Amino acid sequence: MELPTKVRIYSQMLGLSGNPGMLMGVRPEGYYELQIANKEGEVHVVLLPIAQTGLIFFEPEPRIEAIGDVER
Repeated sequence: MELPTKVRIYSQMLGLSGNPGMLMGVRPEGYYELQIANKEGEVHVVLLPIAQTGLIFFEPEPRIEAIGDVER
């Protein structure tokens, strides 16, 4: 995973439900380091605990075509 990367953030602690943000890093202390813009457009750095935070990456995984039946 390359950082920074765009994510959607889910955190009951901050009342975030899919808010856009930027994942800057994962701290060894157990926190995500994120940048989140407030309503005025100002960007703030926040540390959210990994165990209580959900992230969905903006970029989807590459589509893998299913392999059909293999003849033997």
